[in-house]
Order: sequence, then structure tokens, then C-alpha cells
Amino acid sequence: MTIKFGTEGWRAIMAEEFTAENVRLVAQAIAEHFLDTGPSSKAGDRRLAVGYDTRFLSDYFAKAVAEVLAANGVHVLLTDRWVPTCAVSRFVVDEQLTAGIMITASHNPALYNGIKVKESFGGSAVTETVTSIENRIQAHPLKRMPLDQAVKDGLVESVNMMPAFLNGMRRTIDLKAIRRSRLKVVAESMHGTADSIIAGLLKGGRCRVETLHADPDARFGGHAPEPIALHLKELSSWIKKHKFDIGIANDGDADRIGIVAPNGQFINPGQLLCVLLDHLMTSRGWTGTVVKTVSNTSMIERMTSGLGLKLAETAVGFKYIAKLMLEGDVIIGGEESGGIAVRGYLPDRDGIFIGLLLLEAMAMQGKSFFDILRRLEKRYGRWHYARRDLTVPFEQSGRLFEALSKNPPARLAGVPVAEVKTIDGIKLIDQQASWLLFRRSGTEPIVRVYAESLTASRVTRLLDYGVELLKKA
Repeated sequence: MTIKFGTEGWRAIMAEEFTAENVRLVAQAIAEHFLDTGPSSKAGDRRLAVGYDTRFLSDYFAKAVAEVLAANGVHVLLTDRWVPTCAVSRFVVDEQLTAGIMITASHNPALYNGIKVKESFGGSAVTETVTSIENRIQAHPLKRMPLDQAVKDGLVESVNMMPAFLNGMRRTIDLKAIRRSRLKVVAESMHGTADSIIAGLLKGGRCRVETLHADPDARFGGHAPEPIALHLKELSSWIKKHKFDIGIANDGDADRIGIVAPNGQFINPGQLLCVLLDHLMTSRGWTGTVVKTVSNTSMIERMTSGLGLKLAETAVGFKYIAKLMLEGDVIIGGEESGGIAVRGYLPDRDGIFIGLLLLEAMAMQGKSFFDILRRLEKRYGRWHYARRDLTVPFEQSGRLFEALSKNPPARLAGVPVAEVKTIDGIKLIDQQASWLLFRRSGTEPIVRVYAESLTASRVTRLLDYGVELLKKA
């Protein structure tokens, strides 16, 4: 079996591809990669953090990884409880570790599990690292040491990663400003690792925080722990019923965010990025580059152009954003799926941190989310955005992308196509600046169809047209 990493890490269905045996094979390849890279060749100089989420058997898989790393002479710092992925990233940076490994399938359904790799800078493993790890899988015999023996020999150490994680946010976010406000906030943890972290950080002030589904549940309440409108209906109803100011939802490993407005409307993560960019420029006076993935809103393009900022566009996958954050003067970078990172924190997405940054913006400006957003939309346009995820056999999706690549349509639901982008998938942009994007999931047999326009009705027409093209493939 060939094990391939997706947009971030390796994910697969448990008891099918994601088995203890395959997890150990990947761990062996990770150990070999980090032993063969860096300034020293001594195994004892390699220190790796290992964390895990609330999924079924995640703690077991984390221990399996630790046994393999220890057998290769790597010093393992193993979390003493489930933690957000971003806590592992923060721990790697603060402790100056070689790398971090997180057992999680992020926002995927409960049947899945996975492995994410974080490099010494605290961000997603870059393409070169991923390729190196993939090429080493099953290249050499597997080494394994019983966990008890590894602990006894000092190769595996149990650690609490949460203090470093919480302190990182305390250093970066003006929590006092939020506590002084009278904001009413609902935090939706989706039975994942976000727990009651936001409520804990903001207790003791006038700000009120209610937390939904903080209890860990390996089934995530019966649906995928992905903070999108489809899965946030209860949060939407709760906000409207109890008249809260904002809803903040985090995915299973808490590195992504979904926002629900006071009227129950799900907010496009690209709009959130624009609100945060406005706040960072206003409150901190930052300038530089903004990074967006090809699937993110055109409002970002209009805003950066209007503000005289540089814009970089990447394929989907936070490793591409992280790379640019390490190389250049990036203010903020974000994905359409709710992964956002900000200068001065970590070159990695962190849904909890981003939720707090939004609350900081609202508290410091004394404005509601809609007040801030509408001010920006008056200047840069009100964009409507939607996405449909379709389960499609690989053979059929292959035919679709081959047809789109060789002979893309000349018109997009009646309007001439002005540009075709192939940064990631196939993106068709018409002469009215509306667009339709087709992308294959890196972890599931799913084709994602995205659309954006200045009118909601045209978004629906674009998505219907995209689905029809897929059906004909």
C-alpha cells in the first residue's frame, strides 16, 4: 500500500488504511527524515513533541508513534492529555524542538484519523519534508521499543503542553480589552480539543462566554467536526434565541474557525480575514503582504489593492502559506476553510487564537462584527460565496478535470470566461469577476465546487452549472 500525504499530513479511515502497523511505518519514516537532516547527526539531539486529539484511539496511536521514535534514539515529549494541534506547534517553538507530530484527522468524519507533522518553526511540514517522509516509508526495517522501557530509559517524557499554548495567546491578544467589554460570545467546541479554552481565558470580566459541546466525543455528535454552516445549525439557533453577539466554532483539533453572526448567518472565512486585516492595520499599524489561497474570496484582492498592500495567492494547504510567512513580511494569511495565521504569533493556523483576535477587534473598536464588515463592504463590494462538496468516484472526477484542462468552457453560466487558473484545481473567472472553482479533496473521494459573485442568485446559478458539468463527466 502506498501512503501519501494530502494538503496537510496523512489521513485515512481507521481499521482500513489507518492501522497501528501503518502508523508505525510513517513514524519510522519521520524519525529517519529528522535524523538525517539538521546540523547534527546525533540521535540524542533530536527532540520531538507528540500530541493527540479526542478521536477514538488517538492516544493509542500517539503512544505507537512514541515507541518508534524512541527506538530510533529520538527524545519524545508526549502530551499527558489531548490537546489542540496549535498547542503542539506552540510547544515545538517554545521548547526549541526538532519537530512535532499530531495524531488527528482535523475536520474529517469520526471514522478517520491522521498524522500531521510540524517543523521547528511551528508550522506545517514543507513540501520537501513531506516528500522526504513519503519516500522513506518502508525503505528500512521498522524499529520499536516498548513504551514502558522508553520511559524508563528517559527517551519518552510525559509533558503538559497547555501552559505554553495559553501563555502564547496571553502575550499576543489584549485579553483585558475583551474582558472589559460586554460582548456575549458562544464558543462551539464541536466535541473536540477546543474544550472551554476561550471561556477560561476570558473569565473574571464583563464579557460573557457560553461554551457548547466542550465534552470530548469520539463521534463528534454524529457529524464531521468541521465548522461550516451545515454543521453549525445548533449554534446558529442558540445565538438567535439568546441574543449573543458572535459565535466562534472550532474544528476537531481547533486549528480552524467558523464564525456565526448575531442573526445566525454563517460568515465566509474570507470576510473574517478582511475584518482581521483591517484591525491589524488600524490597531498595530502593520503593512506588508497578505496571502490567500486560490479558493478564498475576491474581497481580499479588492481590499489589498485599495490599501496598497501586496497580495500572494497559493494552492490550498497551509504549508504554502506558512512558507511565505517564513520568507516574507506577511501580515496575515488564510484559507477558505477557516485556517488563518497572523504575523508575530505562529506561521500556523490556530482557530482559538483567531477567535480571540476577532473579539479583540470588536472590543477595541466598540463595534459589532456586522458594523465592521459592512463598512468594508461599502468600499470593496459585498461578495457572496458558497461551496458544495460532492462525493464522486475517482474515475469520474478524473474525467471532469481532464475535460476542464483540455477544453474549459468559454462561458460561465452565460458570461464569457476571462481567465482560467490552475494553481490548484480549475478556476474559471468570468468578465464580471464571478468565479467557479473545482478542487479534489486531498483526503477523501470528494470534489469541492466553489463559487463567488457580487449577487447571491448568481452564486447559486454558478454552483448548479458546476454540478451539471460534474454529472456529465
